[in-house]
Amino acid sequence: MPAMGESYQWDVHNVRGYANRMGVYKTRREWAFIKRHIGPDRQKVLDIGGGSGRFAVPLAARGHAVTVVDVSPEALRLLARAQSRVRGILADFMTLDDRVGEHDAAIAIETVQSFVDSELPRVFAKVASLLRRGAPFVFTGLNRASWRYRLHELRPEPGAFNVSDVAGFTSALQRSGFDVVEVAGFMWMPFGVTSNSAGVPAAALVERALLLSRWTRQSPWLLIAAKRM
Repeated sequence: MPAMGESYQWDVHNVRGYANRMGVYKTRREWAFIKRHIGPDRQKVLDIGGGSGRFAVPLAARGHAVTVVDVSPEALRLLARAQSRVRGILADFMTLDDRVGEHDAAIAIETVQSFVDSELPRVFAKVASLLRRGAPFVFTGLNRASWRYRLHELRPEPGAFNVSDVAGFTSALQRSGFDVVEVAGFMWMPFGVTSNSAGVPAAALVERALLLSRWTRQSPWLLIAAKRM
């Protein structure tokens, strides 16, 4: 019998997912950004593509009422084992029934790029339809203007992702009823997304020392916080 998270890759206990040095680095950066924009007061939080609860579990531990929407039944089974207080919904977010209710905040961490069948304004408009006015929306996005993404496009079969740059994300958010609050960069390192290289912590220190998070125009990944107008 496989260990918890063994066959579902993007679990915090899976070495092919986030149980590696790169996963630890990304989770720390993303969690710090989430906490900066979703305060400690109890809120209804929608976790879009939240999988087995990498952020839903710690959000629930802070007292929030979290709903995870994901297309993976295995991820939601792992989530139920890890945190029974988190509500899991097996669904394609873009077809999610509005009766799921209005939320006080939403996150979409490392998932926006997977909505390849919908343009960004439509994705963000769907998020807005499930948020109260003034609610924060925190997400990550691949930066198509970055050096890393340009290298990615040189591959014979680069694959399809829903990506943009800072201006494109900002425009799509504004068209969908959001104001951008903060944009930061991360993943300034020459390692794969599941790397366990001993060089990851050193690269993270360099990233922080050189304040590369501020160089959003060329940052490989973007952390974006917006507010529902």
